[in-house]
Amino acid sequence: MAEHRRRIPRPGRAAILGGLCLTALAGCVHYAPKPIDHAAFPTALEARKLTPPAEGAWTQADLVQAALAGSPQVTEAAASYRLAQATARKARVGPPMTMSLTVQYAYDSGPVSPWLYGFTSDIPLDVGARRSSRLTTADLVALQAFYDYAEAIWTTRTGLRRAVVERMSADREAALLERLVELRRGRAARLVDRVTTGEDARPAGLAAEADLAAAERRLDEAHARRTAADIALAKALGVTPAVAASQALKLVEAAPPSGPALAEARRGAVLGRWDVLRAIADYDQAEAALRLEVARQYPEVHLGPAYNWDQGVTKLPFNLNLILPPSDLNRSAIAEAEARRAQAGRKLETAQATVLNGVDAAVAGLKAATAASRRAETQDLPVARRTAASAARAVKAGELDGVDLLAAQAAEVEAELTALGYARGVMTAEIDLEDALRRPADDREAAALRAALQQTGAQS
Repeated sequence: MAEHRRRIPRPGRAAILGGLCLTALAGCVHYAPKPIDHAAFPTALEARKLTPPAEGAWTQADLVQAALAGSPQVTEAAASYRLAQATARKARVGPPMTMSLTVQYAYDSGPVSPWLYGFTSDIPLDVGARRSSRLTTADLVALQAFYDYAEAIWTTRTGLRRAVVERMSADREAALLERLVELRRGRAARLVDRVTTGEDARPAGLAAEADLAAAERRLDEAHARRTAADIALAKALGVTPAVAASQALKLVEAAPPSGPALAEARRGAVLGRWDVLRAIADYDQAEAALRLEVARQYPEVHLGPAYNWDQGVTKLPFNLNLILPPSDLNRSAIAEAEARRAQAGRKLETAQATVLNGVDAAVAGLKAATAASRRAETQDLPVARRTAASAARAVKAGELDGVDLLAAQAAEVEAELTALGYARGVMTAEIDLEDALRRPADDREAAALRAALQQTGAQS
């Protein structure tokens, strides 16, 4: 019997086991350092250019497509989504097993080898609610990252829309203000001459000069708004303000929904806005967490197969390890998970209430802005134009002088500026309504947004 035991290749078994470990290590992924160059992005940003569309001027849909590739906010949200996808894939890999190798020397004067070899393992059973809850939570986190990506796209889109409106309104306002400055300057010069000759009192000249200064200040403010709009465009497109300022823009006007279409869009927003869907995912996560805590009432099972070579005797022990629940059978954790689920339900209701209030406020704001703009276009502006035309006829008839005509013409320009401000208010209110509904009025832009989200979702 001793001779038979000596013929067993005892040390060879350890060598085989070591060879298997080395083979496994050879298949591991190796670390590849990738240091970041924080000076690369500013340099690349300065070098970025924009290729204008075939039509020459950028529409809102064209700007959105350019922002998807260049906006740092959008690309960061896309990277976060890819990270969440990778995390969800990692969650499908079960918890690691553990293995312990043992070598023991037990001296014996007999012919049996004094070396003892063996290994023990611990294999957790990754089944049931523990596994499904982990996978569900990881998938929901990835889904929330997708919603965050969609929200980043929409936020960038809305920023572009506001910047386009501000820039084009600032340009139109600047053109009118240049005309107003010219009229104010001419009137102030004439009044100063009349004050010098004693035809008018000095306060009249001072008032005219104050009006000129106010007009020049408003012109400077319009130029500043144009510069701010270019900066906002540059931020959304991922280019420098100089590049954004050189682009020709085209404002595509589309009527916002009203009547039954508005009611349908309002319901769609309260059920399908990205922040609402994210709140739903929060509730589903709380549901999965509760299911996990309920499963933790029961012991967690670990299997422990092992192997021992004990001085020529092969032993195959088997362990069954149980991780027991807490002393209260996990009731405290279950109660906490139930409260967290209830809180998630209330947060969902709050998110939906915020959506409904936002849509209603935007609709009311649009109605008020539209009424004010219509009143300025149909009442105030026609009156100012008739007054200016009447003053021109009176000057020709010799009833008024040029100073009065300049004042009437300046009043007409002021009315045009007021009407332009109300028109800008209408466009801003339309943007607010689109933002509340998370739905652009332009069909081409809506198609571009859907295509971008579908493409990103298909890559998951």
